[in-house]
Amino acid sequence: MRQQQPVPWGLVILLVGVTCLGWGCNVLKLTPTSQVIRPRVAGIQAEPAEISLGESTELRALFVHPPGEEDAFGAIWFSCVQAGSATGCLGLDTGAFLSAGGVEPEGDSESPMDDELMTDPRNNQFGVGDAFSYTAHGSVIEDAWDALGEADRVEGLVVMVSVTYVRRSNEELEAMLLDLNLATSGGDSEAIEAFADDFLELLDDGVSAARRIVVSDKTDAQPDPIDCPTTALTPNNNPYLDGVLLHEAEDGWDQGHLVGTVTFVEPEETLVLRPILRHGGIEDYLYITTDGETECRRETPWFAWLTNAGAMEADYSFVADEGDYEEVEGRLKVNQLHLPPAEEMPDRSDLWIVARDRRGGLDWTRVQLARTVH
Repeated sequence: MRQQQPVPWGLVILLVGVTCLGWGCNVLKLTPTSQVIRPRVAGIQAEPAEISLGESTELRALFVHPPGEEDAFGAIWFSCVQAGSATGCLGLDTGAFLSAGGVEPEGDSESPMDDELMTDPRNNQFGVGDAFSYTAHGSVIEDAWDALGEADRVEGLVVMVSVTYVRRSNEELEAMLLDLNLATSGGDSEAIEAFADDFLELLDDGVSAARRIVVSDKTDAQPDPIDCPTTALTPNNNPYLDGVLLHEAEDGWDQGHLVGTVTFVEPEETLVLRPILRHGGIEDYLYITTDGETECRRETPWFAWLTNAGAMEADYSFVADEGDYEEVEGRLKVNQLHLPPAEEMPDRSDLWIVARDRRGGLDWTRVQLARTVH
């Protein structure tokens, strides 16, 4: 994991208006979501999934891609507070780079940077690498939090965190930021302007996605006493996967075998698979409606399947409800992966299973498929 970089705060801020909150971006509507024929972001996990003011969460993204393309990309992360009129989102142009770097821009270019955001560097959180840590602090989110009533703090504020994968390695991105530091400290306007142009071009050609992070406080709220397995308001937790089972029977009713990190497969083979959800992944929680009524709810995760070789029988599978195909509640439905013929099958390919819940929790597991050599 790479830590956040000591970038001049105010030089690099969120500029991509990302709305890819579900499966990711750049996917043709006619392409099944389970088929990975081009790079995309299939989800972003935050751990913990929900935080309080002043706490931190670490984010990582599931970047899926055709075989052999992973090493060609690095990741750029931004954060942005969304709280009514309060916002930590800024545009970014050459004038902004020059002004923040202490260099007077030529012409009438106006920096979009707000005085409050420039004054408090905690508002501007940015990083590169495989993971990103966001901390819920800074004048923007603290002012917005102070404006909330106690009841509104139960649901809290929203922070948008986006990631853009660009065709530049993380090491190369770190070198770019080091050069930016040197240019800024030396007041080199030409180097800063060149960085801005290069950086914006990288982002324009990148693969982006975003997710919401809830910043809340559920400790002071008093839910009504109702019949529910849980008695207190609790923040969201991620539904963790403990692996995948491979079944001999087509319906998946046999016990199955745990799939290894690398699994050897044959062309045109059909794999019958079932995700293993860790105990507690089906989560009961209390929810207070806008009318002030307390409800008992249950998070039942659903599963998305993605492969860069072959085809899934279904894009999604679910935890079966009681009576569904004579299954009992909590039994995870199976799915089938149909592998391609020999002339279309790579030596190495990938299968990803993503578990999601209704409040934004997410986890995934990856299985590498190796073609058997005879």
